[in-house]
Amino acid sequence: MDNITHALAGALLAEAAWQRVARAPSPPPVAFRPTAYTLGIVLAELPDLDIAYSGDVLGIGPLGYLLHHRGHTHTVLFTIVAGLAAWGVTLLYRRDLRAQPWSRTLLGLSLIASLSHVALDYTNNYGVHPWWPLSARWIYGDAVFIVEPWLWIVALGPLLFIARGTLGRLLSGALLLTILVAAWRVDMVGHNVAAVLTIGAIAWTLVSWQVAPSRRATWALVAWGAFEAISFTGSALGRQAVVRAVGAPLRDAVLTPAPGNPLCLAAIVVTEYDGTYSATTATVAPVPALLTASACGNVRRGNAAGSSRADRSDSPAIGWGRTWSAPVAELRALAAERCELAAALEFIRVPVWERGANGVVTMYDLRFGSGEGSFTTVVSRPGEACPRWVPGWGKPRADVLGEVAP
Repeated sequence: MDNITHALAGALLAEAAWQRVARAPSPPPVAFRPTAYTLGIVLAELPDLDIAYSGDVLGIGPLGYLLHHRGHTHTVLFTIVAGLAAWGVTLLYRRDLRAQPWSRTLLGLSLIASLSHVALDYTNNYGVHPWWPLSARWIYGDAVFIVEPWLWIVALGPLLFIARGTLGRLLSGALLLTILVAAWRVDMVGHNVAAVLTIGAIAWTLVSWQVAPSRRATWALVAWGAFEAISFTGSALGRQAVVRAVGAPLRDAVLTPAPGNPLCLAAIVVTEYDGTYSATTATVAPVPALLTASACGNVRRGNAAGSSRADRSDSPAIGWGRTWSAPVAELRALAAERCELAAALEFIRVPVWERGANGVVTMYDLRFGSGEGSFTTVVSRPGEACPRWVPGWGKPRADVLGEVAP
């Protein structure tokens, strides 16, 4: 998820912690509320500190980002250790917060805020491997767009009134206005969805104004959870539609809901059949009785160079796009012979590749654009030294490569 969403989650959790201790028989120390907000927001953001060492810092080009962002810091082990460490350091310097229930509440907040980052990142199609070192497999929620307007709305409506200072209210209002303006201006949202988002934001803000101050954070967290539940239900129904349509050749269905609209999903369907690997774009409508795939418009991802029209019939649930195919044996040979590509395949979920002059091979992940326009692009030249700092994550396409995922 984007960092603003993570910060909003941390702020709501901090306010919920504050409201809990505010109901205690004795008043909490003055320092509790600012301390809770600091812990909540910092720990909700902390796993993204891997940005400091991923990328070119490791000297392995694009692989540094692909393999180390959402890497070791995005695990349950790291988040628990980070939460405990932050809580311990806080109590070391704030003796007035060591008594119960202040200390216990801050411990719960620290752990939940830290874990919230991995939980939210799991919801989209980028994926996480939270159970490392017990398991190095990537898992994907495929349910929430990476910058989801509804999550901003459900958090910022209450935070407008929760904020005690003018600066906090101005910031909350500015962020709410920003996401609504973006919804109207970004083509992939559509004006009909932008109108629903705007009406929803106004209505939710008015509801938040009427709710008792002690309940605003709780209402926001419940609404947040309800949206997540709707999104995961839509993703599950969409995946079922793809399974029914494709059958045994299906290896994966990468699903991405349109921002603000969990009833329209962009899909990349990965299949393996008779020695051929294929990646096919599609639009999936998880509830076609309410909204068909054709009514969703063009929410499909970009098509790979050299793709052709999909040889499948559209239905109310699925509108097929274009297909890119190559021999499975070719992908397996590239993984065996090119260590840069073998490393890249520890991240790439939908591999597409191109052969150039002098044995150069360019590979990228179709989830995130194609060719030079994708941050996932890795160029392999014959005779290059193997990259260092390869963590050994489970390869998302181990099924096609004929490998057993760790």
